[in-house]
Amino acid sequence: MIAIAGGTVWTGFEVIEDGLILVKDGKISYAGKRKRFDSRYKVIDAKGKFVCPGFVDAHSHIGLIPEGLDWEYSDVNDFSGPITPQMRAIDAIDFFDKAFSDAISGGVTTVYTGPGSANVIGGVGLITKTTGRVLVEQAALKMALGPKGIREYKSKESYPTTRMGTVALLRNTFLEVKKWMEDPKELDESKKIQYELISKVLKREMMAKIHLSTSPDEINAVLDIIKEFNLDATIDHVFAGDLLAERIKESGVPVVYGPAMISKLYSAFRYVSDAIPVKLCHAGVLVALMTDHPVIPQKHLRLLGSVVVRNGLSYDETLKMITINPAKMLKIDDKVGSISPNKDADILIFSDHPLKVSSRLLIAIVDGEVVFQQP
Repeated sequence: MIAIAGGTVWTGFEVIEDGLILVKDGKISYAGKRKRFDSRYKVIDAKGKFVCPGFVDAHSHIGLIPEGLDWEYSDVNDFSGPITPQMRAIDAIDFFDKAFSDAISGGVTTVYTGPGSANVIGGVGLITKTTGRVLVEQAALKMALGPKGIREYKSKESYPTTRMGTVALLRNTFLEVKKWMEDPKELDESKKIQYELISKVLKREMMAKIHLSTSPDEINAVLDIIKEFNLDATIDHVFAGDLLAERIKESGVPVVYGPAMISKLYSAFRYVSDAIPVKLCHAGVLVALMTDHPVIPQKHLRLLGSVVVRNGLSYDETLKMITINPAKMLKIDDKVGSISPNKDADILIFSDHPLKVSSRLLIAIVDGEVVFQQP
């Protein structure tokens, strides 16, 4: 039983001055103005501090690309073929990876982590607390647009070599599975597993998480696919999203942008801009920020928010992009992403607003337990 007393509490929806949060059995039991409470609670004095929900990253590869090891040791991409929905992040994730404890020290308490973008359909990602408690084993089916040509040399199956080919293969796969759903025919066991997983996406029982990054045509193509098959999806990275902000808004598809601060390493990144999430937000799009760990270390999620603030969005609106917005996209906002009664007690106490670069994380609480405390 913990009482976080005093301080500025940002719940995800409102600011409460001189607030009080009561935590019992790992859940938030009260969040509001300070009042009298049971003396059995252990008091954390937050006077003069800023209190907010734990941060949520909706696109990471933490635990699949090991900290301190080269990329060839990672389990993030499997090159056995362009369509591999049967791959599961839960079978490869390393919860002993130091990146998890580092993430907690940066205030990141919940992440989506999963397969990379090597394949057109890469496999199933999961949602987990950075303490190791898995929330959803099968959270989303990862898909990725863009040419895959170099991959074909590592596989017996050919990969599409153009963006046209990738979109065509994705559409044809959906059509095949849709036909099988309408008239199920006998399949070998491995193919059946693939079709069953893809059918969950077509029935909106599982979300599609779709990687696209290189150009506006990918955004148009994926929005067409999402509409054609009525998918429940997020589009991720979305460089050049500012050029199609109105269409994205009209589609109602959420954007997981980033990572911000990424350099324009090659020509495909020519549309990268740290102002894009600001423009999308102003257009009315639901936006979350990602680290794409290890592209940007998981612990620095809040610093990406600071970059967005520098580009013209308010502190609190940006803070939503790493708390309640990604929680909504991942459909876990009934558990995390805000400070509300009955939600998981994932709470951060900072010296100042967390998106101010000089602010320091003082205490991190996950599931009602203090898991980090500034010495």
